[in-house]
Amino acid sequence: MIREQVIKQYVLSKKSQEQEEKTRIYTFYVHPKANKFQIKQAIRNIYKVKVKKIRTCREKPVKQKVSLLRKFPGKFYTKLRKKAFIQLVSGYKLG
Repeated sequence: MIREQVIKQYVLSKKSQEQEEKTRIYTFYVHPKANKFQIKQAIRNIYKVKVKKIRTCREKPVKQKVSLLRKFPGKFYTKLRKKAFIQLVSGYKLG
């Protein structure tokens, strides 16, 4: 997997912003099949920082609301996503 494909985007939410300010833990959406070693390498190569600890979790697909006026009202689910919580070595920070 190419390192640009491993990290998809930065999580922009109130909870992740508060976590970043208090404990300096950054949150990213990553590829669902990426492991911690690949995530660590990608962060180190892209941002030029040292990673102390990585935690990951998977968000299960959730059933979405569907209009009953559709021709074939079926079941629609959100995509499977994986989050990575990255803690940097003291003295480093992203951008």
